[in-house]
Amino acid sequence: MQRLVSTIALATVVALTSTAPVLASDAEIKNALAGKTLTNGKAVIKVRKNGRMTGKVGPNGDVKLVGAWEIRDGKWCRTIKEPKGIAGTKCQPMKLSGNTLTIDGDNGPQAWTVK
Repeated sequence: MQRLVSTIALATVVALTSTAPVLASDAEIKNALAGKTLTNGKAVIKVRKNGRMTGKVGPNGDVKLVGAWEIRDGKWCRTIKEPKGIAGTKCQPMKLSGNTLTIDGDNGPQAWTVK
């Protein structure tokens, strides 16, 4: 009995003090983002349920963005067609916490509000 109580107590302490994040599946992350709008300063990107994305980016929010997006192996993968200067496919580390999507890109981590 003493051993059972000690085991339960230890399991409770481990559960309460554990800081390991709960990892969502790619499908869960995609469902949380699909059909939403991402904003970061003046930049606005619509991430559609069909995997397309469009918007306006840049410091003034005046550069047209056209491309596609997906979540692959827990990473934000984007294929950009426009603007030509950043065209191509990249998969970037990301974290989704509440209504904030943080993508670790070429310019460091960028926090996007999910609306």
